[in-house]
Amino acid sequence: MSILGTRVARSEDPRPLTGGGEYTADLRDARLDGAVHATFVRSTVAHARIADVDVGEARAMPGVVDVVVGRDLDLRPLPGMANRDMRRPFLAVDRVRFVGEPVAVVLSEPAEQGVDAAERLVVDYEPLPAVVDPVDALGDDTVLFPDVGTNLVAQFGGRSGHGEGDRGDDEPFAGCEVVVRHRILNQRVAACPIEGRSSAVAWVDGRLVQWCSTQNAHGLHEALVRTYGLDAAEVRVITPDVGGGFGAKIGGHPEDLVLGWLARRCGRPVRWTETRTENMTSMVHGRAQAHEVTIGGRRDGTIEAYHLDIVQDAGAYPAMGAVLPYLTRLMAAGTYAVPVVTSRARVVVTNTTPVASFRGAGRPE
Repeated sequence: MSILGTRVARSEDPRPLTGGGEYTADLRDARLDGAVHATFVRSTVAHARIADVDVGEARAMPGVVDVVVGRDLDLRPLPGMANRDMRRPFLAVDRVRFVGEPVAVVLSEPAEQGVDAAERLVVDYEPLPAVVDPVDALGDDTVLFPDVGTNLVAQFGGRSGHGEGDRGDDEPFAGCEVVVRHRILNQRVAACPIEGRSSAVAWVDGRLVQWCSTQNAHGLHEALVRTYGLDAAEVRVITPDVGGGFGAKIGGHPEDLVLGWLARRCGRPVRWTETRTENMTSMVHGRAQAHEVTIGGRRDGTIEAYHLDIVQDAGAYPAMGAVLPYLTRLMAAGTYAVPVVTSRARVVVTNTTPVASFRGAGRPE
């Protein structure tokens, strides 16, 4: 239905819904002939130093073409959103910050051999204290980025219709007959699209061609151009049928972006399709906001002042989730005519899966 309530004829549904669709994992293209399959080895602990990664046994397994660890990569880590210093490596090097963070990748043919080999790779972890509650993270007792010195990614606040500036005190509520406060948790959720993440890459005549299950081919294209220092014309992104995205597939994930490097290293196309376990633990999550709401007014029910205090959990690395509170604040009062509306937001990192957009970003929060 359109916003006017009229019926909209959909042209994209019949083929994929009747078995004629072609998803990235099922792709048949001559440019992908001879492709190897990527299997990511992921952290089993939430927070730890990496003392050593032993790839010897994994590399000797049947069907293994290569095993790559973080120190092998010469790609610059991805800058954090809202705090560029909270950078995310494509593969963890010295420290892991959430369960499911990629530590190494096995290239194999067929894909099943990579799963077996990944189980033979040994990572020596030195566990560190973990913080998983965003409110606790504000105390900085456990800091995820020691060089930054704090878990605070960003903070911002303002008063709707009354200029910018933090709330500062309870002045808006000074004349209210009644003031109530309540804490609300908008819990973390997994986006869980029907089709998990999937990508395939090939270098064709010096040009990077990437097929990807993404909602935003242009965003992925820009990310690949930045990652590899290529001209825009040297990168092509193709989006086959996509089995659901809901905001979580809005751009390229680190696993998608590193495949081009792996393909260049081994001289062959590379394919990757995640398992459902990987999807639930490693694909970006949504929501993850803690709210404290203060409402003041008269005893007849008239609301005169409203304040929303937000603590946003960005997960281990600040991605799009770091700016979700900006959207939440824009909609803080909803459709209600409240004379004074103020809000403050603080964004923190925790030892959890990174948070990004999910369908309705900002509105449910």
